[in-house]
Amino acid sequence: MQKAGDLMPSDNMSPALNRFHEKDIFPSLELALNDLEHNFQNNLSEMKKQYLESFKSICVNIAKIQENDQIRIGFLIFHLLRTNIINHDYTYAVMVYDKNWYVNEGVRVGEADFSFIYKHYEELWKKLERESKKYIGQINVADIEGIMLKLLNPFHKYVTELMRCSLMEVLEISEYEAFIKEKHFEIQTGEYFELCDLVHMEDREKDLEERKRCLEESKDQSCCFQDFRNLDLKEQSYCGRDLRYADFRKSSMEGIRLRNCLLIGARFKESDLRGASLMVSMIHDACFEKADLTRGNLQYCVAFTGKNHANEWKNTGFTGVSFKNAILKEADFSKATIMGGDFEGADLRGAIFKDAVLYRSRFSKKQLEQCEFSQEQLDQIKLLP
Repeated sequence: MQKAGDLMPSDNMSPALNRFHEKDIFPSLELALNDLEHNFQNNLSEMKKQYLESFKSICVNIAKIQENDQIRIGFLIFHLLRTNIINHDYTYAVMVYDKNWYVNEGVRVGEADFSFIYKHYEELWKKLERESKKYIGQINVADIEGIMLKLLNPFHKYVTELMRCSLMEVLEISEYEAFIKEKHFEIQTGEYFELCDLVHMEDREKDLEERKRCLEESKDQSCCFQDFRNLDLKEQSYCGRDLRYADFRKSSMEGIRLRNCLLIGARFKESDLRGASLMVSMIHDACFEKADLTRGNLQYCVAFTGKNHANEWKNTGFTGVSFKNAILKEADFSKATIMGGDFEGADLRGAIFKDAVLYRSRFSKKQLEQCEFSQEQLDQIKLLP
């Protein structure tokens, strides 16, 4: 899928199209994406609800199909359709494939309406149509359609982000658990037979030892999105690893060393992380819900919300790290930067937040009594109702 950056003025364009790009398209695109980012951050809960309703009905449809056909699902893919986009229809066709998705045809199991994200794209389209009239006959409807198709990618990335940040809710609904999956199963989103964005992966083909070896021998991004659930990783050291979106749910990780790691979007829900060291790691969008981080070392950790220039690889803004209902007794957050963190229901007895930055992080009144906060930190914190 093309990126917005591909839409650069060139010598092959007419002078009118070049001016249109510089004076109208790029400024309008920036405004549209800023509006989308603001809407995404402020209305994420409602967007999640709409997406989850679609996902539930899709799972029900899959289960019905499997009643008559014993197809095992290897891939569940939300397809962006350019033919739909041209018709101003912002629903994705949802297809399932067996383990040989690139060989066998898929089965359509429903659709997902993402018009609540693409409304900003639609507004941009209408605006560019209006602005093109200034060029009196030099820019036509076909030009605008071609331009808009080239601008799809940054808007599609918000669909991907919504799917990723809804995963904890998706993976625990009964409708998802009910249908039969291949040992290797993936959720993706993207265009037909194009390189898609990976949202989630489960891999029961690899035994526990294979998964451990993957961590020990990891290179570059080889561990991103990998399935490390239910592993015994006590006292192991994996410092400096890229573990973005890796899944460590319900793993035994007491005393593990994950210092200076990229843990963006990683999932540690219900894991035992007592005495773990995550010093200087990036934990944007990571999930530590119901994890035990007693005496955990999170000094100098960083968790941003919104867009950040240090992470230009990510088109969309970060949505915040979650420590909901986690055990954080005597955990050390000294000099950490936790922006928009969710501490609802967490046990903070004896937790240390010395010199930590906590802008827009959410705490309850009771939690504020469980450990010491400076006046500056109290001014930064968002109090839970």
